[in-house]
Amino acid sequence: GQGEQAGLRASDLRAHGGAKKDLELAPTWVVCRRRAPRRLLVGKLWPVGALLLQPKIRPKPVLVEALKFVQVSSKDYNFKTDQLKSIRQDMTIQNIEDELSVQQVYEYHARLALCNRDMAELNLCLTKLHCLYGNKRNGGHHGEFAAYVILLSAIQDKNTELMSKLGRLSSDLKQQEAVKHAKEVAHSIQTGNYASFFKLYKVAPNLNGYLMCLCFEKMRFEGLKCMAKAYATKIPVKYVSKILGFAAVDGSVDWLKSHGAVLSSFENGEMALLPKDSTALVSTPVVAADGIRAFQAH
Repeated sequence: GQGEQAGLRASDLRAHGGAKKDLELAPTWVVCRRRAPRRLLVGKLWPVGALLLQPKIRPKPVLVEALKFVQVSSKDYNFKTDQLKSIRQDMTIQNIEDELSVQQVYEYHARLALCNRDMAELNLCLTKLHCLYGNKRNGGHHGEFAAYVILLSAIQDKNTELMSKLGRLSSDLKQQEAVKHAKEVAHSIQTGNYASFFKLYKVAPNLNGYLMCLCFEKMRFEGLKCMAKAYATKIPVKYVSKILGFAAVDGSVDWLKSHGAVLSSFENGEMALLPKDSTALVSTPVVAADGIRAFQAH
């Protein structure tokens, strides 16, 4: 299935290039735990109207420890994201907009949200990061997150927005691997180049692949329609499976059947797609119109 092909596991957050090193707290921020009791590490998200009445706004040293507590916690995503929101709120009240807020909080939260399919929280983090990156002293991995913004625009078919964002990229950002990869992916989506799309998925840097999987259904369906019209003879299902980015032939067989493809076999027993017989029967995939909602529901 789609999730199987994309390998969507939160544990993979640690396995994607530049994202890995930021999952552990940098030594610069380590503070003696005795200075912050555990009860202060677990925060609470306050309503906007109650912010001024909040009895204990945690200072930066305590927020540093609270962040480390969240990062090493074995609790679920809901707990972690609530704690990160609380940390962000305390930082906002104190106008903390430095390397801690960029690299240690918002970038970490964005990656965590992406791995857990929380697109609403991802968008909030990306919006804030866009502002924080304006101050170059804050550091951070601007290229990595610029790539995510590009991919989101392409996936949602927001072509005008995509062109605007590409036009605002600095020359330095345009040369970064993640951004160049995202631009190529965006082009493959716009042109329906399914073969290029799945080749790019195999070499996706950072967490680009997590966003690309939102387009798996769309690109596979485009590929199936093209092959059904272009080929006159039987096509090995093994080949179709590879071109459409499936990890195993069995998965592609189930997918092809569910979309109306007609299958047969060669004399050696190998399964084959009958393109001409499939052309009139290939049906539109039954998925939510909004790829983001489909991704979250899955």
